[in-house]
Order: sequence, then C-alpha cells, then structure tokens
Amino acid sequence: MGARPMSPDGSCAGPDRRAPCPDPLTRAPRFTTPSGAPTDWLRLPPASLQGALVALVGRDTRGLQLDAAQRLSHYPSSPCVSLSWLHGIDVGAVRQGPHGPEWEPLGADCMVSGTQAHPVTTWAETTGHGCMAIFRADAAQALFGLDLASIQDRFVRAADVMGPEWTPMWDALLASPDADLIAVLERHLARRWQAVCGRATDQPSLRQIGRHWVERLAWHAHEWRREHSPRQVERRIKSFSGRSLREWQAIVRTEGLFFAARDRHEAGQPFDWAALALDEGFADQAHMTRAVRRITGFTPTEFARRFVEDESFWLYRLWA
Repeated sequence: MGARPMSPDGSCAGPDRRAPCPDPLTRAPRFTTPSGAPTDWLRLPPASLQGALVALVGRDTRGLQLDAAQRLSHYPSSPCVSLSWLHGIDVGAVRQGPHGPEWEPLGADCMVSGTQAHPVTTWAETTGHGCMAIFRADAAQALFGLDLASIQDRFVRAADVMGPEWTPMWDALLASPDADLIAVLERHLARRWQAVCGRATDQPSLRQIGRHWVERLAWHAHEWRREHSPRQVERRIKSFSGRSLREWQAIVRTEGLFFAARDRHEAGQPFDWAALALDEGFADQAHMTRAVRRITGFTPTEFARRFVEDESFWLYRLWA
C-alpha cells in the first residue's frame, strides 16, 4: 500500500481519486459545534479491565463543516498499543516525502497500532466517526498474543495480527453505539484479563501508566543482569518490548513534562521552561527541547501554542 504524493494543485495524487491533503504542519483553529457539545471523549476502564485498558477514546465529526486542515490529527509517541475502528471514514498517515506531503490510507476499518517512538499525524478525507481502545503494551501482548516488535511504529490491519477468534469482538465494536463500547470490551476481555492477572488491581492515573510499564521493564533488566551480559540484556528488553529501555525512559519522562505544563497553564502560571526541565528530570532546557521535539515534532513553545489553539491537537487535550 503506497503513499500518495501531493499533486501540484495541493491534492493527494492517486490512480482513482484526488483528495485535498494538507501539509501535516498546517494549522487550523479549534472547532466549536453549534450546540457546544464536544466532538471527542475519553472514558477510563471498568474495574474488570484495570491494569489492561488505559482508556477508551472516541471522536465524532459527522455532519460538521471541518476544513481539510481541521481534519488533521496529531498524536504523540506512546508506550501503549491501540485498537482502532472507523465508521465511514478513510483515515491515513501524513508524512513529508521527497516531493512534499504524502498520505497513506490505513486501508481497513479495524486497525492495530503498536508503540510509537515518534509523533504521528493522520488525516481524514471526510468527517466521520472513530474510536480507539488504548492498552498497556504488556497487557495487549498477553490478551491478544501480539508480537510487539513487529507492530511498533506501524498501523496494521487487525486481521493480519489477530486471530479469527477476535472477529466477534470487532464486529460488536463496529455495531455498537459509543455508550455501549465499554460493555463490549468487558464482555470479550474481562474474563481473559482476570485469568492473566489473577486478581483485581487498583487503577493508576493516566500519568502513571507509562511509568509503571517502564519500571517493570527496568525490573526485568535488573533480574536478567544476574545471568546475562549487558548486551544480552539489552537485546532481551528490545525483543520483549520492541524498544530499548533508554527509549522507553525518554518517552515517559517527556509525558510527565506534558502534565506538569498542563498544570501550570490551568493555574495561570507562566511557562518557565528551564525550571520545568529540571523538575521533570532533564539535564537542562536544551535536553528537554530535544526530547519534546522527538516525541511531538515541535519545540515546547510551539507545542504549547498548538495545544491551546489547534483543532488537530484534540487528543493531547483529552489525554492531559
């Protein structure tokens, strides 16, 4: 499935159709529905899926007059695995190619995305409706038998990486209204998850999810060092999780910075980037800037501006 490059008139070129595909850095103001109702939502997991499901996210823009740039969505790098399903909407990843922006349609209604070391931008040809269930990486591995290394930094068709026994769950998710989605996930996953963990666990905060996963990896590394060389331990960590321990630690440190910046913004305090950098464990402001750019694609100042003003940053606002 190849990416479609931009044509000279600013559309994505393809053999069968042309669609206006904006540059992934294009800005667009936040959209307010006529009724003031939100277009997106986030729900926390039920008790039966605590420790596995991080959050359930949905976005419904059907019937709204969003321009091409407002149909962009920016996602941060993430230590989580996501299951996504779409209703009547063609979504694809947008990236800068050798001849300008390129759009690569996902090509399926049901997708699995692995952990992401870099920020991702997607674009939808039209307005529509989509949902995403976000899982801890180790839980997704245990529940669905996923090979984390093979799906990292990728969006793949669910049918290609999950067995046919999961077809009833996907069918139910596609057929159910948003209000019933948690119940669908419980019905198909709760018993299996309880068998995996053997007990109910307390639900950590969203900020703690990634840290907990990385702490577990560090513990594995510590245990493996008793019997293996540092090089063998690093290979084991990468095989087990898809990334090096250092990469995971960089991701969760930067996520902590997002929450700290959000707290300052809500309190009406100015952004003291140098102080934030030290408070969140960075060597200095330059170190923090490099990390934020790697995770989001933007400098801290530019990211903060877009977080407040841009429609395409809706997921960041939901998450934080």
